[in-house]
Amino acid sequence: MAFNPDVKRKIVRDRKTGKHHPCVICGTQYPLPDAVHIIDEKEWKRRNACDRQANGMPLCPNCHRVFDEVLRPYLYRALTEFGATGLPESWKQNNKLTVTEIEFGIEEQGAP
Repeated sequence: MAFNPDVKRKIVRDRKTGKHHPCVICGTQYPLPDAVHIIDEKEWKRRNACDRQANGMPLCPNCHRVFDEVLRPYLYRALTEFGATGLPESWKQNNKLTVTEIEFGIEEQGAP
C-alpha cells in the first residue's frame, strides 16, 4: 500500500527546493521517484506504528525492485546471524527472486 500523499511528498521532495530527492541507492535523479516503505505496511500496522516519513526512502523504480526482492532478504540473514532480533518478518521472504541463493553465493553448494 502506498504512503498517504502528505508523507509521500515529504519522502520524495526536498521541502526547501521543491525538487525530487535522488534515489538513495543509485543516486539517479528520477522524475517520479517511488516512496518506498522500509518496513512494509503489514509489519508496521502489527506493531501499532504509523505511516511516517522515518519509514520511507526515495528510490527509482529499478532500485525499488532490488530493495524489495534482493536487499531485504540479504539484510535479514546478515543481521540475524549477528544476533539482531525483532526484525520485520517480511524481510526474510525471498519469494520473488528467480535465481537461487547458490547463484548469488549466499549458500555454499552441498550445505545442509
